[in-house]
Amino acid sequence: MLSHNRPLEIEKTYYHWQPRPVNVWVSRGPYNALQAHVLGELRGRLEAQGCVFVESLSDEIALKEGVQLGVVFGRDMDEEISPLALLGRMPKPRGSMLIICTVERLPDVPLFDLGRGQLVKKAGHFGIIVEGNLEGRDIERVLWVSMAGNNRLLTGDEAHILDGLALRIQAHVGAEKCTTHAGDVEAPFTWDEWCASPVHADIARAARALGRAGLIENEVPLAKYASGKQTRSVLRFLNRAALGEGMRSQLDPHLRIMGVTASGGNKVKVSPDPADGHVIPVSQLTGDGYVRAIPRGCPVSYVPPSVETHENGMVYLGGALVNAGLVNSFDTFLEYVADQLTRRERIDILPEGMQPKVTAIEHFHRQPRLDSIKEPERVEIVYPDTGRFPEIDFPCGVREAELHLLSAVFSAESFRRPGRLGNKAIIAVLPGHGSVALYAGPRAELVDLLVNGMEMEEVVRV
Repeated sequence: MLSHNRPLEIEKTYYHWQPRPVNVWVSRGPYNALQAHVLGELRGRLEAQGCVFVESLSDEIALKEGVQLGVVFGRDMDEEISPLALLGRMPKPRGSMLIICTVERLPDVPLFDLGRGQLVKKAGHFGIIVEGNLEGRDIERVLWVSMAGNNRLLTGDEAHILDGLALRIQAHVGAEKCTTHAGDVEAPFTWDEWCASPVHADIARAARALGRAGLIENEVPLAKYASGKQTRSVLRFLNRAALGEGMRSQLDPHLRIMGVTASGGNKVKVSPDPADGHVIPVSQLTGDGYVRAIPRGCPVSYVPPSVETHENGMVYLGGALVNAGLVNSFDTFLEYVADQLTRRERIDILPEGMQPKVTAIEHFHRQPRLDSIKEPERVEIVYPDTGRFPEIDFPCGVREAELHLLSAVFSAESFRRPGRLGNKAIIAVLPGHGSVALYAGPRAELVDLLVNGMEMEEVVRV
């Protein structure tokens, strides 16, 4: 049981996002004057924020501190770059790769497909596509893209565009991952008890229903963006058979366990059979990761869970602490968790003796159309705190994205008030990314609300 000796109110604001300096390596330089101009402007802005450009991977800084960002300029839009050619040269643990391409005029195609296609072709984590005279220095428009599907067309004043790009680069590259597998413990329940949990069938049914409705994809269709050889090379480099869109988890209050979907593909074709291992049992959180609880007599070797595992666990924990009267705001929650992690290495997702506020979480890359919600009294729409975060997208599986979401969740009156949510859903709309829906009743009710109770639209990419 967690100790109850922490105050509910704190005077300070516990968290405010700040860009983190990173080390940058230009792995392949500019091909034209416009690319050289973009590099010079971005370099000046990043260095002003404390970023360091290393001249080569043999530099003392690169050898000692590592390189968090590689930059590669594209020769043209059709070129394919093997991940082994540039990204593979970066010292481990490898950082991210930013691709920068230039065109006279952006093609008249969906921006989502244009951006993701360039990232697959050039093996980048995120990218910048600049429109303008290739032999000049004037930037007309810029498309910012990330492999997660976020994109934003930046227009207007050139200085404003470049400021926005530099900010997004630091937000993505400097983000702190919280996906560490911190170990396994023997669960206080048997394999048969785990098999009897409703989380398996509930998550599988939800996945199929959301897939039929087009809210999630089983696999990201990377093959349509590049040659088969390039697609296979990118997936091998990522150690993935496929990439998927969305994730879900469910809390079993009786077992005090969170079941969470796996990383990678198979987002729709989730098996309800526990022996297939598609739902992974997680019981505890560390500062930067999770602890799996392996049922006694378990015959399954589990694959890694979703990169949002820590994020989901923090939402369940936050709700339980609210119900216990231990926290009542974003700041008191962060302070409480930080204090507890100085006392112990791990925190139970559902501490003993506490009651959950939320039992189901859906993470998907669409957003509700506000004027289409049929029962608005059953839905509380919330947004991240713009006083703490800029209105940009954050990558999956990082501390900043987790706190971004939690700032939204704790802004919900129904979340901060002790007690279960009843038949009310909280939907946090995340700029440039998608939505996260929280529910406490039968999962089928949440699915029905998302599929039939409102219309969904493509993410408003900001």
